[in-house]
Amino acid sequence: MLLDSAGELAALHQTREHTPLCELEEIDWHRSRLMCEIDDWVRLVTPDPFPDARVHTHTMGQVIDQLAQATVQTYIALVAAPDRLFADASAQLAELGDAYQDLADELGRGTRRLPEITIPL
Repeated sequence: MLLDSAGELAALHQTREHTPLCELEEIDWHRSRLMCEIDDWVRLVTPDPFPDARVHTHTMGQVIDQLAQATVQTYIALVAAPDRLFADASAQLAELGDAYQDLADELGRGTRRLPEITIPL
């Protein structure tokens, strides 16, 4: 489920790159739905956090959406940008990947909680 949703988010970000601003509403609505589905799934599969667990700044759906966006931007930089821009995009993607892994580990240990964010559908 998680990988399918992440792949779909990446495809939406790729589509977003060549979609006029006036036509982004449907794509962003679909992204919001996927992020909510990811958040619901994460709540089901992770243990309840400890009472004193710190709240993360983003939901897991938002983190995965950011990873998907950074992946698309890195690919674009690989194909069409100078080496320095690709290196910067790659470094940012690696940093986001590390942050995702840290969050997943903390959620699994119950030492971090996710914010309760309701996205209108």
